[in-house]
Amino acid sequence: LGISLTVTGVTAALVAFTKSGINTAAEMGNVAQKIGVSVESLSTLKFAAEQSNLSFGGLTTGLRLLSRNMVEATQSAGDTREAFKAVGLSADELKTLSPEETLLRITDTFSQAADGASKTALAMRLFGRSGVELIPFLNQGREGIERLRAEAEKLGLKISTETSKAADDFKNMLDEHE
Repeated sequence: LGISLTVTGVTAALVAFTKSGINTAAEMGNVAQKIGVSVESLSTLKFAAEQSNLSFGGLTTGLRLLSRNMVEATQSAGDTREAFKAVGLSADELKTLSPEETLLRITDTFSQAADGASKTALAMRLFGRSGVELIPFLNQGREGIERLRAEAEKLGLKISTETSKAADDFKNMLDEHE
């Protein structure tokens, strides 16, 4: 009896672990579409963010607000455009950059800037309230983040668009049959 309960417990744990992985892969595709980055990029950025104690929610909220602010800065002069100028990005450049590339360019500026109220205020102007949470992540600079992204890939944590789509289809199928 004890062995069958153990096997049942292990099986339940394995099913829960598998469902968690499927949900994560499916969520990656949905979130990537909303913030304008590829699933591959988002999955490796997730690992890099988590290594800086930045939650996935904090990362995606910051990227979503960064995307919105990029558009705003290209359409009108004002505080948002000035915030991007402060990190060396012009409105014309923002029209051609992806949110991912913009983020990486910003990290280079943040990694070299002194910590303090000005840095915090700038993070908030670029990323909204989540900017404060992003500062340790941004302070790594492009080189630090790219190193962590390469590590994520070596560990097999990079999720492809195809995998995310298949996971979403599978998750939907399971949801229909529950």
